[in-house]
Amino acid sequence: MNTHKWKAAIIYLTLLALAPIASAELPGTGIDSGKTVVYRDTWGIPHIYAPTVEGGMYAIGWAQAEDRPEELLKNFMRAMGESACFDGPKAIQSDMVSHLWDHYGTSKKYFDRNRPQIKEQIRAYVKGVNDFYTEHPEDIPSWWGKRKVDEYMVVSFGRMFLYAWSIGQAFGDLQAGGIQPGFTQESRGSNQWAVSPRRSAEGAAILCIDPHLSWWGPSRFWEFRIHAGELHGSGVTLPGVPSIGLGHNENVAWAMTTGGPDTADIYELKLKEDDPTRYLYDGQWRELTSREIAIEVNGAGERKITIWSSHHGPIVAMQESKAYAAKISYADEVQISEAWHEFNMALDYRGAIKGMDTQQLFPQNVMVADTSGNIYYQRTGRVPRRPSGYDWSKPVDGSTSATEWQGLHPASDHVRVLNPPQGYMQNCNIPPDVMMVDSPLMPDKTLSYLYGSSGGYTNQRGARAVELLHADSSVTIEDAQDYAVDVHPYGVERWLEVLKQADDMFGELHKSNPDYTAGIEDLRSWDGQLRCDSTAALKYYYWRKQIIEDHGAEAVSDAASRIDYYLAALGKPAPEIDLSEDELGAATDSLASAMTKLKADHGSLNATYGDTFRVGRDDTSWPLGGGGGNGLTTLRNISYGQERNDHMRWGTGGQTSTQVIVLSKPIRSWTYVPIGQSDRPDSTHYRDQAEKLFSVRKLKPTWWLAEDLAKHIESR
Repeated sequence: MNTHKWKAAIIYLTLLALAPIASAELPGTGIDSGKTVVYRDTWGIPHIYAPTVEGGMYAIGWAQAEDRPEELLKNFMRAMGESACFDGPKAIQSDMVSHLWDHYGTSKKYFDRNRPQIKEQIRAYVKGVNDFYTEHPEDIPSWWGKRKVDEYMVVSFGRMFLYAWSIGQAFGDLQAGGIQPGFTQESRGSNQWAVSPRRSAEGAAILCIDPHLSWWGPSRFWEFRIHAGELHGSGVTLPGVPSIGLGHNENVAWAMTTGGPDTADIYELKLKEDDPTRYLYDGQWRELTSREIAIEVNGAGERKITIWSSHHGPIVAMQESKAYAAKISYADEVQISEAWHEFNMALDYRGAIKGMDTQQLFPQNVMVADTSGNIYYQRTGRVPRRPSGYDWSKPVDGSTSATEWQGLHPASDHVRVLNPPQGYMQNCNIPPDVMMVDSPLMPDKTLSYLYGSSGGYTNQRGARAVELLHADSSVTIEDAQDYAVDVHPYGVERWLEVLKQADDMFGELHKSNPDYTAGIEDLRSWDGQLRCDSTAALKYYYWRKQIIEDHGAEAVSDAASRIDYYLAALGKPAPEIDLSEDELGAATDSLASAMTKLKADHGSLNATYGDTFRVGRDDTSWPLGGGGGNGLTTLRNISYGQERNDHMRWGTGGQTSTQVIVLSKPIRSWTYVPIGQSDRPDSTHYRDQAEKLFSVRKLKPTWWLAEDLAKHIESR
C-alpha cells in the first residue's frame, strides 16, 4: 500500500470515534465497508476489519501499541539484548542470551529469506506501530530514545521468545553433564486437549488451548479478533508479533504445549593448554571467534562483555581446560512468520501440517482441530539428524566431525496421530504414550531424540485430563469450559484417605484440641475442589505445607511416592498405600500444627482458600481458586508468588489465555485472560477480567463474528 493510502488510513482511524455507526449496520459494512476499522468490544478487545491482510497487520500494530505502549517496546529491547537499560542488573543475564544468539543481527542479515508477501505484512505491522507512536509521542518511554521500530525487531522478538525453548534444551544438556549454565531457566507449561465429533455433544470437534506462562513481561498475551482480506479469526498473540499465535481462523483451531523433540546439543571442546582461544577439531587447532558487546545497565553504567564462539555455536560455559558450545537448530532461522502464516490461513488440519513442514516452529506439542471433524497431533520442531552411538542428552565430544549433525528430519518423521480411535487426546506437558488410554504413540516406535522423553510417566494435570475426557462420551460446551477451569487435584482422594486412616488411629491423641477437631471434620467432608470459597481447601493447603515444614521435602517426597499414582488414570491398577504407623501419626501431628498456624494467620478456621490465593494488579485483588505445586496442581494451573505479610499469595503465572473452541460451522469460541486487555491504569480494562472472569472461573464469548459483535461494541 502506498504512502498516501497509509496517511488516509491514519486520518480515518483518528476520526472514526466521531462518526456514529448506523444501528442496522454490521461491523465492517455500510460506511465502514472497504475501510480499516478497529472496533472495541465491552472487554476492550480489538476487532479488526480491513479490506486486505496488510491493512489488518497495520491495525494490529496500532492496537498493540495503544493497549501495551511500554511493554511492546520492551519486547523489542529484550530481543536486541538491551533490556538492562530499563530493568537494571537483573536483566543482564537475559540480555546476554539475546546477544549469544545475536537475534537482532541475525534477523537483519537473513530477513530477505522471507517471501515478499510475508515481508510486506511485517512492514505493514511495523508502520502501524510507528504511526501510533508518531501520533502519541507521550507514550514513548525515555529509555526508547529516538529509535523507530523496524522489521528486524519483529523477527528478532519472535526468535528470542520462541527459540528460547531450544536454548533451554541446550542448557538442560549442560546440566545433565553436571555443569551449571549460569542462566535462569524459565518455568513453562500448558494444557491442551481435543475431542472428536463422535465424543462431542455439539456434533463438532472441540479444542482447549491453555498456555501456562508468566502473567507479566514478554509472555503476557494480547487478545484480538481479525477480519482482513482472506484472514478471519480470533485468538491471542504477543505484543511484537503480527499474527494469531494461538486460536482459530474460519476453519481450523490450534494449540501448543511445552514438550517436544530434542532440537539442541552441547559440544564439549578441548582447549589448547597454552592458548585457550584455540580448540581441537579433527586433530587441528581452530580459533575461537570473539566479539565484544556493551550492555547499558540502568543505574550502573555500561558493561562490556566478550562473547566467544566455535563453529558449533556460542560458548556458554568453561571448566578447566574445556569449553562448552551450545548448538541450536534455529541459530540462523528468521522465517518464523512463514509458519504462522500457514496456520492463520489453513483450510483444514493439513494447513497446520504445512506450517510445521516449514521447520520454523519451536519444539512443541501441537494439537489441531478443524470444521471437517478432524483432530490431529504432532510433536514438532526443527530436529537435526544425529549420528548414532552418542548420548545426546548430555554434552558430546565436539573435537571430531563424527558428531556433526547430518541435516534435518522432515516433519513426516515426527511423532503424530490423526483422529485417534479413542476420540480424544490431551497433552499437559507429558509424553505421547500417556496422552490417552491405550495411546498408540509409544516411545519404542521412534528415535529417542525425536520422541523427546522416556515415556511411561504422567503428571497431575495430565492424569486429571485423561480422567475427565475418558469418562465423558458426550462433551458439551459447558463440560468443555468446566474442564478448562477444573480445580480438582488428581489423586487428592488418596491423601484424604491417608488422613482419615491416620485420624482413626491417632485422632484420640488430639481430641482435646478443638482446632484439630474442626480441621479434621472439615477435611473428612471435603469434595476435593480447590474452590476459592472453600474452607477445607485452605486447611488442606496448610496441612500439606506443614508436613514439609515438620519433616522435610525429602521425607515427604518419599511418602508421596507411595501415595500418588497418576498412572491410575490410564487404567493401571493403583497399589495399596503403604505408610508406617510413625508416618500416619506424623500426619495427624502436622494437621494439629497446621490448624494452629492457619488460625494465627487468619484469626479463624473459617478462612477460605480465596482469602490466601488471589488474582490482582497493583493494590487490588480478588479470590482465586485452583493451584499449582506441592500436590495441589489442577488443570486450572496457577503459579503463586511467595506468601506476603498479610498471608496472601498472589498469582504470578499459569493460565495466561485460556480458549475453548467448538469447530462447528461457524466456529464458536470462548476465552479469558488473568488480568485485562490494557496496560493503561485509567482504562476500565486494566484489570476487569481479573475481577469479573478469572476470579469466578468464567470464560467470555469472543463475539468474533460481526453479527455477535454488533451487540457489544464499546468504541470504534
